[in-house]
Amino acid sequence: MAHEDQGGKGADAMGYVRGNVLIGSADGGVVKSVEFLADTGAYYTIIPPKLAEELNIKPIAKTKLTLADKRVVEAGVSLAYIKILDRDGVFNIAIMDVPKPLLGVSTLEGLGIKVDQTTGEFEHSRPYGLALI
Repeated sequence: MAHEDQGGKGADAMGYVRGNVLIGSADGGVVKSVEFLADTGAYYTIIPPKLAEELNIKPIAKTKLTLADKRVVEAGVSLAYIKILDRDGVFNIAIMDVPKPLLGVSTLEGLGIKVDQTTGEFEHSRPYGLALI
């Protein structure tokens, strides 16, 4: 697969870390660079339905998710190709209405990537190799 470089990383005044991530369908179809908000309190990486449609990612199952405000919602789940820095893999994602795509810990941990809150950058947290989580 040919991929674009990631860039545009940074922390804003509230301490949120945003960064560009390559995301696409797990079957090697459309891949694009998208700005994500890193959410270390979220298990799943979450994308809105419109982005899933653009990338031809279709839900393959449904699951119930508990939100930060304790509401329980149903979301579609699927698989997506994700690349951060020089590391890539296929991960479970959730598809639901969110104002901004969220990068969850299952993807970060799986790739061995951590978020440095002081610099607003993604960094390696361990030697490369996909982790089983």
